[in-house]
Amino acid sequence: MGANAQAERDIQKKYWAEHSVDLTVEAMMLDSKASDLDKEERPEVLSMLPAYEGKTVLELGAGIGRFTGELAEKAGQILALDFIDSVIKKNESINGHHKNAKFLCADVTSPDLKIEDESMDLIFSNWLLMYLSDKEVENLAERLIKWLKVGGYIFFRESCFHQSGDHKRRNNPTHYREPRFYTKIFKECQIRDGSGKSFELSLVGCKCIGAYVRNKKNQNQICWLWQKVGSEEDKGFQKFLDNVQYKCNGILRYERIFGQGYVSTGGFETTKEFVEKLDLKPGQKVLDVGCGIGGGDFYMAEKFDVDVVGIDLSVNMISFALERAIGLKCSVEFEVADCTKKTYPDSSFDVIYSRDTILHIQDKPALFRTFYKWLKPGGKVLISDYCKGPGTPSESFAEYIKQRGYDLHDVEAYGQMLRDAGFSKVIAEDRTEQFLKVLQKELDTVEKEKNEFIQDFSEEDYNDIVGGWKSKLVRSSSGEQKWGLFIAHKQ
Repeated sequence: MGANAQAERDIQKKYWAEHSVDLTVEAMMLDSKASDLDKEERPEVLSMLPAYEGKTVLELGAGIGRFTGELAEKAGQILALDFIDSVIKKNESINGHHKNAKFLCADVTSPDLKIEDESMDLIFSNWLLMYLSDKEVENLAERLIKWLKVGGYIFFRESCFHQSGDHKRRNNPTHYREPRFYTKIFKECQIRDGSGKSFELSLVGCKCIGAYVRNKKNQNQICWLWQKVGSEEDKGFQKFLDNVQYKCNGILRYERIFGQGYVSTGGFETTKEFVEKLDLKPGQKVLDVGCGIGGGDFYMAEKFDVDVVGIDLSVNMISFALERAIGLKCSVEFEVADCTKKTYPDSSFDVIYSRDTILHIQDKPALFRTFYKWLKPGGKVLISDYCKGPGTPSESFAEYIKQRGYDLHDVEAYGQMLRDAGFSKVIAEDRTEQFLKVLQKELDTVEKEKNEFIQDFSEEDYNDIVGGWKSKLVRSSSGEQKWGLFIAHKQ
């Protein structure tokens, strides 16, 4: 271990030796409201884990066992590990009666820690990586993927951006990183086994902890779930979104055009107009499907005092949304999720809101039936989306649809799909005239600020955007591309 690494370990050890004198939940969570928070957030964290009944679990940074006992209830075997001796002893005194649990005082970064390759089904850690240096996180990611069986899972949860707990600390060596740091390191981690097979981690989910959003209006508690897969396996659509359509640079370009916080047509102006149609009341629950970088969600939560859940399949979008949430103190939680696979209990939401997203979804009837179930009786859905004119698309439009992987319908057929899913009072409006005005306005602004745009991005980016907007104007003027607004009710 180099001198720097050793210094880092000493600092963290001293910090935790100081903060674990009282072996209580309050001391471990560094928060005076820990007991109340714990009651709400522990079941939430556990609910995100894949099934681990009868499986082998490794718990890192196990502390006094806030999670150890619950994990031991279901696991086949659990190894709980912590680097402070008094802490792991306390854990053992609380949870040692579980015959399937072992306890080990060890530092996860230490080369002396030997865990067999491919021996674990689930590796769990709650607040650990933020106490490691950047390099240590990188090295640990590689160790974890080795320890994991193929198909096994890694779950970790970290405080990002800033401190959450209200404990006074003389000094605080914790690394409050941006979530993108962790996503990148684990996404890029790749190993080969003895026979030359290559493995990587596939992101199953990433979200902020709802208990902190509800209780502290704080989006900085982020958790990730990864699965070990063979590198040949295709991550498909999410990869396309994050590497092609919604690269970080691409998102920032869109935001530059649509306005801060927005990546959909008309930005704040159309958001304000459409949200007014929802008649939102304080305390209502809103699901935003394809939330992008969160602008509409912050607007709804701040202006109407509603609780918003924003989901998006693009990791990059959610990373930006979480960064934008810092300091806003509003009830918005974000999650990387696929709306066609996500489950919520029936009657969870008062409103489902989606802007220019569902064009990506092939089986719209199934999705609309799901929306219907998720809505409370009396609930509403509001969708804006790309549509097409009636009749067969021209060759160039058909090529554009194919290249983007879109599934487009005419406005009337789209409205009918909502009726078929059970919705009533369905309004299906052709908003193409408004779309044309907005596109023209956006294009004029970009062209007027050409030099600044090129300075912030590049000439290629400028030409790309201007070309894209001009093509949309041509397609929409000719009646090929349409923009629809849909509002529907659940009785």
